[in-house]
Amino acid sequence: MQAPMKGGPLANLAGRWANEPLFLEWMRSTNQPANTPRDAAEFIRARCCIESRAQLDHSAEAKARFERYVRGPYAKFRAAAHA
Repeated sequence: MQAPMKGGPLANLAGRWANEPLFLEWMRSTNQPANTPRDAAEFIRARCCIESRAQLDHSAEAKARFERYVRGPYAKFRAAAHA
């Protein structure tokens, strides 16, 4: 039996962002249904094609999807929100 994967820095970041009101606002701005941190976590898992945030730190494909579909666009939204 395999030991469960442990999340690293990306899993931690995804978890923190899922609880940020600004992240939920960004999701709504892209027409994603986002009312709760649970919605945000589900969105991240779906966009990255993963079942657990821990996979972000163990799969190059998941990390690339996170960078392309979550981190990059959200970083632009945050920069504009703080401009």
